[in-house]
Parts: sequence; structure tokens; C-alpha cells
Amino acid sequence: MLARIGAILQAHTPKEGLMAITDVKATLLATEVRTLSAHTIPQDFRISVALPRSYASNLEKYYPTIYLTDATVFFGMVVDITRVMPLCGEFSETIVVGIGYPVDEPLDEALQQWERLRGRDLLPVVEVSTDASQSQQTSGAAEFLSFIQTDLIPTIEREYRADPASRVLAGYSFGGLFVLYALFHQPRLFKSYIAGSPALWYGDKVAFTYEAAYAAAQSTLPVHLYLGVGEKEENADDKMVSDFYQFAARLESRKYEGLSLTRHVVENCAHCASAAPLFQAGIQAVLSAR
Repeated sequence: MLARIGAILQAHTPKEGLMAITDVKATLLATEVRTLSAHTIPQDFRISVALPRSYASNLEKYYPTIYLTDATVFFGMVVDITRVMPLCGEFSETIVVGIGYPVDEPLDEALQQWERLRGRDLLPVVEVSTDASQSQQTSGAAEFLSFIQTDLIPTIEREYRADPASRVLAGYSFGGLFVLYALFHQPRLFKSYIAGSPALWYGDKVAFTYEAAYAAAQSTLPVHLYLGVGEKEENADDKMVSDFYQFAARLESRKYEGLSLTRHVVENCAHCASAAPLFQAGIQAVLSAR
């Protein structure tokens, strides 16, 4: 069989050899990339927009829209999920808006920049243990949320058929913590919130503080929250699973009017391995419930 495949390939290969295509980068179909400046942060963001299959033909339809943090590493993953799952009717088609940074190759340097910038934008407070050299790179969640609310969402809803009543905010790890920050500071900005493996331990469990302050002032929380974690994320230093159960139990005990909570533990997954299954389950949970 291998010999036959080799013969077929040889028969269809030009005598001069395969054409070199290393200068052409792979792309995701039906995606657009633009740069958007922020009024609250001295930063240009790379905004990636993935359009659904029927977008060009169904001109009257407005679509649910997922606003995704950490698009530098998660955009392709989430776009693939949102394009494959609707084929089997798992949930409706959606627009994906990835919020990333203008970082480019080499890959190692780009990822280092991404790690530094995400710490600045996704974390709400400075950790007590953070040294002085890092303190200025954190605690920018308020400004980042303001950028999403005042710059990004109006741009997307002006230029695309994005349904204002069907916004979803999705994030993982530090991004999951940011999702919870946004939930308790702007609960009506999005209809649904996907918090995958949120860093509930961060800032002396500051997410618990935000929830307590919200509960002291409000009895309604009219959103769908997907809260997920990997089964193997518990260790001696980070009690991710224990914190997850404690946080979910607290939310359930409040009996918030309007809150739909989906809690989910992914079996046999440590922190990095849980990203893909949590995004898939989270998107399915919030979109299939519409």
C-alpha cells in the first residue's frame, strides 16, 4: 500500500519537484483581522473576527457573538469549535471576536509578549507576592473591560451583524478570572459568561470578594454562567478544584434571580489539557440554551 501511494505521488509530481510554499502562511477561512486602539490603555489590539458559514447568504440574520480573550493562542481553537458543532445541530452559528495583541514571529518572542500583556489586562489586582518589576504589568482588568465596552463592542456591532442581545464573553485561566471580574462589574454587558479554569486563587481569592460585594447589593443576576475546571487541576499549591466547588456552591446558595449556572468538571485533565474541552462544553452550554 505504501509503495502504491508513493507511486501515485511520484506520477503527479512535476519533474522539477514540489513548488515551495514556505512563504505563504496558513489562514482561517472567512476571517478578518484589524487593529483597534484603546482609549483607556496605551495599546493597539489585534482583533480577529470569524464569520459563520451562512453570514454571506443570510443577510437578514444577526448572530450571537463570542468575545474571546487570549485570542493569540485560543482563536483558532474556538473558531473550529463554532464551525464544526453547528453541522450536527449542537448549537447555532456564531461570530467569534478574538481579542489579541499585534505580536508576530518568532513564535517564542511573540508568546513572551502575549504572556506579559495578558497579565496586565486580565488580572484585576496586584498580587501581594508580585515583585516590584512585575507590579506595573498587572491590575489592568478595569481598563481592559472599559476597552471592550466602549471601543470594541460598538465597533463590532456597527460593522457586523452581531446581535446585541446575544453577547458571550469567554476566557480561560487568567481569562476565566477576567470573565468573573466582568460578570460582577458589568453583569448586563453580556448575556452569557464562559469561565474556564478561572484562577480563583489569584489575589487572595479576589473573585470571592467581588461576588460578596455584588451579593450585598443585588439579588438578581440574569445571565448564563458556565463555570468549568479540569479534574486534575488540584495540587499542593493551587487548590483549583476545591476553589471551583466552593465558588459554585456560593453562587448556588445566593439563589440569584435569573442566574443559570452550568458547573462542569472535565475528567482526566490537568490545567493546560482542559482548555479545549472546557471551551467546547462552555460554548455548547450557553448557545444551545438559547
